[in-house]
Amino acid sequence: MKSRKPKIIGIGLIVEDDSDFKTIRILISKYLETESLKFKKAVGKGCGRMRNKALTYAKNLYTKGCNMVILVHDLDDRSLKKLRSDLQFFLSKSIAEFNFICIPNQEIEAWLLSDEKAISNVFHLQRPIKPIHHPETVKSPKEYLEHLIYNHSNKSKRYINTQHNAKIAERSDVELIAKKCPSFKELLDFLDNYKYS
Repeated sequence: MKSRKPKIIGIGLIVEDDSDFKTIRILISKYLETESLKFKKAVGKGCGRMRNKALTYAKNLYTKGCNMVILVHDLDDRSLKKLRSDLQFFLSKSIAEFNFICIPNQEIEAWLLSDEKAISNVFHLQRPIKPIHHPETVKSPKEYLEHLIYNHSNKSKRYINTQHNAKIAERSDVELIAKKCPSFKELLDFLDNYKYS
């Protein structure tokens, strides 16, 4: 007899801003194939504050019914090993049943660069976008996405991450993102433990 997988009651996301929360919530919901899962957020409004208050955020999310806490922190130009160690230190005493640290390289926008069709659909681009096979190696993916959309729309459309990230996520293929972005694949591997609970 198969052992039953642990059940997710609610997912608490510790993120840098509201745009990240919406985007990650959409991607996780698509992967877990559910729209009914409860999500709560803790918004750091700055990397330093997010790190220092990670444990407080995790405890607050737990009291709001989240037995899973996922902290998402852009790598930017930091050392991956040092950042992961720092975040683990701050989150190690979380009372949530399941905890995970996700570090997109360099920014969450790298994930969105994985699916050029999703980008084209959101902005109704006429010029095709060349596939980016390793988007997490793109320097400053947010700015890259901005220039990409501006240039492929004949300089008629502007990308604004707070308005468009969630829309791109809604149309993105999560399996394609995982194939191209190791940090996203790590998140999905973690979620696989609970996907069919």
